[in-house]
Amino acid sequence: MLVAVHEKNELVAIEPATSKIIARYPAPGIESPHGIALDVNARLAFVAGEENNKLATVDLTNVKVLATYPVGKDPDVLAFDTGLKQLYVSAESGTVTVFREDGKPLVVVGSLSMPHAHTVSVDSDTHLVYFPLQNIDGHPLLRIMEPNRAK
Repeated sequence: MLVAVHEKNELVAIEPATSKIIARYPAPGIESPHGIALDVNARLAFVAGEENNKLATVDLTNVKVLATYPVGKDPDVLAFDTGLKQLYVSAESGTVTVFREDGKPLVVVGSLSMPHAHTVSVDSDTHLVYFPLQNIDGHPLLRIMEPNRAK
């Protein structure tokens, strides 16, 4: 299990059977790591830095940061579509940044503004992206987005 640790700017590997920390890895370029998503097949981790509004791509083979990318203010939750190889980074500021994997690097697909969208989830079979929003005219709301699949 891989966990982002805020105060230490590191990733921690935990053995699930014993709940013991088995390794610690620095996360250079990321301040206060928060959200994390994995591309298991490509052996990549995506880690959001809450304090510096960056996203890091981490090679899980050697647990090294490959690159960092700017994202919206206060990135929170990440979701990865394994079918389209698209990563969604939602931020408390309401900015959602969308990336597409192109080998190990990421390419920015675009960004959108969605107030209160600091949570995101994706269905890798249908490719629908879900944004549960709070307090829209005093009521919760679920927005569902279908991505443009053109490359």
